[in-house]
Amino acid sequence: MVEERHIADSQVVHVEEKPQPYIFGYEFQDEKGATQSRKEEGDDYGNKRGSYGYRDEHGIYRQVEYIADAHGFRAVVKTNEPGTVNENPADVQMHSEAAKY
Repeated sequence: MVEERHIADSQVVHVEEKPQPYIFGYEFQDEKGATQSRKEEGDDYGNKRGSYGYRDEHGIYRQVEYIADAHGFRAVVKTNEPGTVNENPADVQMHSEAAKY
């Protein structure tokens, strides 16, 4: 990340900060039994890898796993949401376990 910091009216200092590795995550369940989760990690090159998702009280779920790096953002979505089908639009893979009608 490059940031401009104005020190005085006539001085501009360019500071380039190196990405710092990190990791975080959480998961919780509400009073009806629905769950939500997220986890992500980043490295010292600015690459990110993570996932997020939910499952409702009826068992309908969506889980997204992603990578964001020099090759762009790529995601795989796993779900059993009604009306979804397996597809791969715009570099997003969709894995559906929805019942066929």
